[in-house]
Amino acid sequence: MNELITNHNTKSIQEVFSSEYIVHTSKKDYKGHKIIIKWAKNLHDFLSDLKIVKIQFLVQTEDLIVWKRTLRGKIKPSKNKNLKTSKTIQWDEMIVSKFKNGFIIEEWNNSEFLGVLFSKPN
Repeated sequence: MNELITNHNTKSIQEVFSSEYIVHTSKKDYKGHKIIIKWAKNLHDFLSDLKIVKIQFLVQTEDLIVWKRTLRGKIKPSKNKNLKTSKTIQWDEMIVSKFKNGFIIEEWNNSEFLGVLFSKPN
């Protein structure tokens, strides 16, 4: 996961995720490795100094892991005037990962990213 998020190494995807991978988000279900590649690209397009701050494993069974990851990055300059350039943001994602034959085959993901990205300071 660190290779994918911090180093943007998409070659690691096929080592971890099944070719039948599906992810369920609050908006839509996505299938295949392309969505992981797009997600990583989007993160790196918007943010620099992207880091995994913390990973907590909450529940673990033989084929299922419930976990929370905390990510941090610095907003890059963009055309979106609502984004404060160079501001460091940190957000949590809650994930349920289902495994089959040693690969992640299905996930349920809930992320605070967009809320944190566009939040106004108090």
